[in-house]
Amino acid sequence: MASWMRKGREAGWTAVGAGADGIYGVTVLAPKVSGGRPLVSGCGSVAGGRLDAESLAKLSKILAVPGCPWTVTLDRDAYKILVVAEPPVKADELDQSVRWAISTMIDYPVGDADVAWMKIPTQVSQPNRPPHLYVVSARHDNVVECINAFKQAKLSLQAIDVHETAQRNIAALVERSGEGVALLAIGELGVQFTVTFQGELYLDRYVKEAVFGPDIDDAARERAHERVVLQVQRSLDFVNRTLPFIDISRVVLAPMPHSPGLRGYLTESLPIPVEVLDLAAVFDFSKATELSNPENQAGYFVALGAALRFMNKTS
Repeated sequence: MASWMRKGREAGWTAVGAGADGIYGVTVLAPKVSGGRPLVSGCGSVAGGRLDAESLAKLSKILAVPGCPWTVTLDRDAYKILVVAEPPVKADELDQSVRWAISTMIDYPVGDADVAWMKIPTQVSQPNRPPHLYVVSARHDNVVECINAFKQAKLSLQAIDVHETAQRNIAALVERSGEGVALLAIGELGVQFTVTFQGELYLDRYVKEAVFGPDIDDAARERAHERVVLQVQRSLDFVNRTLPFIDISRVVLAPMPHSPGLRGYLTESLPIPVEVLDLAAVFDFSKATELSNPENQAGYFVALGAALRFMNKTS
């Protein structure tokens, strides 16, 4: 589990993420000059593919960069992300204390869990607020299965990631000086809303909600829009009440594979502007020109975020 969410200072990463219709991979290289955009040197997908050795081998022929390590984002069903109070213990006792804290929050024995955590950094702005952690827990067998797939494909897996931290990394590219970023990503199977500040994750909300798809009619889509807007409104209100040092002046909407009218619904319902993110504004797609089209960016969104490990402050 040592590879989970560890610091990454390499010059680039190859990242893989699974979507509803297959797996997506990208190789992203760090900017050569300060303030430059990360370069996407390649991208590829395996339609209908699973995260197995065969699919990974296909991706590696497109993406492999000599010496570039690989990272993978776990499927959402393979892990839980939990918020717990930071145990007031010594560093060498933290692992055991965190495991005890989550033992009643997961549906399998904590001894079977692989666990990683990161601080929610409120101490500077709110020194009297009890410190909390984001804790990620996954069954050890699921993690080992993932690791073995990369071994069988003869690929150098160096880190395992989750959707929340991948989205945080994208938000860090979008963030303006002094602002908190409210980033909303609409996927085939659910909706993720994160609030980040100074490159750190402070809030995550995930709603398993189908907003678009062949089986979604207009009435069902309208109900889904209402639930998404309500979740965003509640999350913004929570930040205003409990994290007042974070100034949120806009909601950023990540690229979507379809346009179900959600942007207009959000614009009408929220008290702050809604902006659609074109990833071409923050990445250099000159070597992966198909990603210049915003409609093609949605499937690669998680992989692009996970590949930004070289810019991470804490994980």
